[in-house]
Order: sequence, then C-alpha cells, then structure tokens
Amino acid sequence: MFPDLYATAAQVLPVLLLALIWESRFLDRLREQNRRLRRDDPAGVLFWTRPRVRAYSLFIVATIMAGTGLAVLVLAEAVPDGPVPRAVLTVCVLLALATLFTRVVVDVVSATGPEPVGRDATPPTDPRDEPR
Repeated sequence: MFPDLYATAAQVLPVLLLALIWESRFLDRLREQNRRLRRDDPAGVLFWTRPRVRAYSLFIVATIMAGTGLAVLVLAEAVPDGPVPRAVLTVCVLLALATLFTRVVVDVVSATGPEPVGRDATPPTDPRDEPR
C-alpha cells in the first residue's frame, strides 16, 4: 500500500545521518567547544553538556539506523506492512528532520550573531594575499 514510504525512508535516513554527524563537522566543533553548565561557567551552556549531547546523538544515530533497518525489512517482506511500521518509520524520519532543522538554526544563529566580546576585530587574512 505504501511501498514508496519505505523505499524513500531507506534512502533518506542514511543521508540525514551523514548530514547530522559528519558533513557539518559537528564532532570537530563539539570537541573544541566548552560544554560546561552555566552554573559552573558563565560562558557555559544551559542544558547541552557533553554527556547530554553524547546521549542524544547516540540516540538519534540508533533511531535513524533502526528506522533504516525497519524500512529495509518491510521492503524485503520480512516484516509485514501496517500502521505500526509506518508510524514508527514516520516518527524516525520526523525526529531526524527536527534534529537537523534545530542544528541548522543553531549554527546559522551562531555564525551570524554578534562578535563575542574580546575577539580581535581585524578580519582574518588569506595567506595567498601575503607578499612573497
């Protein structure tokens, strides 16, 4: 009845996983960031400490992989199509999209926000512009 849902999800979910974890240099930026709570550090975060980011990221990865596996199993007719597999797969896709949307919004706001106090106001120079 809904074979396109499963085929599309089996293709889209791995792409969303790549976009969330690797393509945006998320892990590199996370390693460089101070993720202490504001009560411990005035420049810290309100909620998303490293352990919480780790737990949520692993939860999202597991959810996306489970959704992909479910879609493949339904396509292989190992799991029958029905309202429960469709609902589970829909929740997996919506959760992945909501997480990606949130990350994009946070990254755009962070990149376009005001300069932090104390940061050097001179623009970075391109090494190719240096005289030889």
